[in-house]
Amino acid sequence: MSNTTAINLYIASLNLLQNNILRYTYIIIFIAGNIGCFLNVLIFTRQNYRQLSCSYYILASTFIDLILINFIILLRILNTFNIDPTQTSLIICKIRMYIAQAAGVLIRIFIVLACIDRWAMTSRVVKRRAFTNMKIPKILIPSVIIAWCLITMHVPFYQDIVNHRCIITSTNYTTFYNIFNAFISGLIIPMLMIIFSLLTVRNVRHLQQRVHARVQILVTANVNEQTVQPQAINKKSYDYQLSFMILIQECVYIISNLPFVVYSFYIAITSSWSKPILQTTIETFSMNIVYALLYLNFSSTFYIYTIASHTFRKDLKQLLSYNRFRSILFGNRQNIEDVSFTQDQIRMRTVNMRQ
Repeated sequence: MSNTTAINLYIASLNLLQNNILRYTYIIIFIAGNIGCFLNVLIFTRQNYRQLSCSYYILASTFIDLILINFIILLRILNTFNIDPTQTSLIICKIRMYIAQAAGVLIRIFIVLACIDRWAMTSRVVKRRAFTNMKIPKILIPSVIIAWCLITMHVPFYQDIVNHRCIITSTNYTTFYNIFNAFISGLIIPMLMIIFSLLTVRNVRHLQQRVHARVQILVTANVNEQTVQPQAINKKSYDYQLSFMILIQECVYIISNLPFVVYSFYIAITSSWSKPILQTTIETFSMNIVYALLYLNFSSTFYIYTIASHTFRKDLKQLLSYNRFRSILFGNRQNIEDVSFTQDQIRMRTVNMRQ
């Protein structure tokens, strides 16, 4: 067997392995991601979470997750079945890259904003705590979306279909694009996450003694202990649980993002090199695995929260109880039927009494 034949067999085997891995991985991401995002929306729109400004950033991130999952992931699943609309439609080719770039970074930005919100909430400075006002996310979220969508408007202009492949047509832009991704997603965002996470942890440690002292004062003073004290503790419980959940999410993101950063820098450095087909195949295989890991992170938010937080698991259990879940999905039809039935009984009794 010649070297050329051996290389061709190796490339064919690698492509087959890649296709099988990606097919089942993306199907799992698609199903688990949609279920997780749906449950996230139901939980974070409950009364206990609607009172916390941080929940709005999580909800914004969840809705963008849904866009990624139901457009980008769906296209990647179709590609594993040799159905690729980006090979025939230039519009889909350009939109896919634009949504992947804009949505992927927006999700990370909202995680950072949630982290900043937790830092402000635990701060002893009154002006900083003003950042947790409910009006702030309602202004910041649409502003950030509009700003980032405008910043990334350059992405579609360098996408084109060449030899039935949707690719970046400029070598210089390939270098810029990968450095841009690595710089934003691999340096700035993780650094902000680490800085504000450490500041939040420090604030929480300082506040623990103050909260403990406050509870002792409430108990000693006997100031409506049954109503005031539990309410204060529960409010703090949700605040601190959210802080811990976001901290764990950031750790998972930073770890899963490292291969993407390394790959982006590698492509930026070697984009102008002449590469043999075997090296190109290996790079493509590595790229697809890196992106699958990245998208797996985007679809795992709900499961990270479930593992990290006892309060979140408790709320999830209450949500999934049969009557509550049916009421949310289909409305409180049972109560309406009971009321109607009771009214019918009253009418029948009134008629009988008149007779």
